[in-house]
Amino acid sequence: MLPRSARTLLLALLLATGCATGPARVPQPRSGQAIPVLTWHNLKDQLTEGDGSMTESYASFEAMLRFLRENGFRSIFPEEAGTSGVRPVILTFDDGHRESALGAAALLERYGFRGIFFVIPNRTRPGPGDFLSPDDLVRLTRAGHRVAPHGYDHRSMASSVIEVAATLARSARMTGESARTAPSTLDFAFPFGHYLPEVAEAVGQRFRYLHTVNPGYWDGRSALLPRMLIMPAVDPALFREYLLGGADYRPVLEPLFANGAVAETVSFAARGTPVPDSIQIFAISADAEGRSYTMRPVGENLRIHGDTVTVALGAHMRRYHGPGRDAISYALVTRRGGRLRYLTPGILNWIRDPAAPR
Repeated sequence: MLPRSARTLLLALLLATGCATGPARVPQPRSGQAIPVLTWHNLKDQLTEGDGSMTESYASFEAMLRFLRENGFRSIFPEEAGTSGVRPVILTFDDGHRESALGAAALLERYGFRGIFFVIPNRTRPGPGDFLSPDDLVRLTRAGHRVAPHGYDHRSMASSVIEVAATLARSARMTGESARTAPSTLDFAFPFGHYLPEVAEAVGQRFRYLHTVNPGYWDGRSALLPRMLIMPAVDPALFREYLLGGADYRPVLEPLFANGAVAETVSFAARGTPVPDSIQIFAISADAEGRSYTMRPVGENLRIHGDTVTVALGAHMRRYHGPGRDAISYALVTRRGGRLRYLTPGILNWIRDPAAPR
């Protein structure tokens, strides 16, 4: 008998490959580290109306690199977390568009930084083209950067069984062969930032660091890394505040659900910590008006019972994000002393099962 849903097939695949043992909870921050992680997609000399929300100008990119250098940041790879005497930042680049990636690499090297370039293995081919070629990957690795997979063919891993299977079987090997190095099993970036708990667990058996598009800081230990997407429509001051605000990162609400879970309502444990009067949802996911990085009060969708804080996330999304959005990458935050304070780590939740038939 055929599986009744794509998710049933996905779970069957993960079980068959020995990668799914149940939706384990992803570790939450346990240390004093708060490492900022930034992500770019496309870079251009001049922006036009048709460039989309993920294309930044080279001038803005270089301004950010100057800010990082002037404030004593040093780019690291995740396994270097905890290096003493270093103000760390992780710089990442998605999709492997050739012109943007090589231009970004040249500027990184000028300012003394290194980046992680997430490429789509099935689009990396010899010769000239829109995406990085194997020769380009060799050039990046020889310059001290890292090349890592971004899925297999850049499909949502929360709904595509084919993408999950190809990623587990081929992505690391293909990326390594293209860069003429051993297959990298350190870093991996989810296409669109999409995953389910079972997918995160399965991919975590192949790769050590799983990069999301959830907001917040990385604690240096957890399998999932949050990343702040750089967008030209967002005030750069938000990202500068984020870079300098790590000392205030002390999440006090622990999610009582698996990161990436499907849930209309989500609960958090306060563990005896006073809950702020004003809690907002800080979302990278665009709202109904197409704006990202919005902060909206939880308001009537918040309930506190003892040490448990419950949020009617589905109701919040339908109010602010419209009926068509199934997923939200967010953190619970508050404003204190004029500064943004994270109450939770970065989280992905689905309001509707992405693998269910539509």
